[in-house]
Amino acid sequence: MSAAVEAPTYTEAEVSEAANAAMSLITDEIEVDDDMEDLLSLLVNATVTVLASGMKAELEDVVMENYGEDLDEWKETRGL
Repeated sequence: MSAAVEAPTYTEAEVSEAANAAMSLITDEIEVDDDMEDLLSLLVNATVTVLASGMKAELEDVVMENYGEDLDEWKETRGL
């Protein structure tokens, strides 16, 4: 009988660092415009915010917490 292997756990800071590092891996090798980089940053922020909220955060929560804007304002500013 083998001992159960515990899954590693990570802090919010570690997840944030890893997600940002993953984004850098992409943007260092693939040329992206400002709009694409902004969306990748939103994905990183959404990942951390959703995880920290226990999977309960909505996109509106992500944008408000990370950009200080409501979702419509954030999208309008970026022409989305």
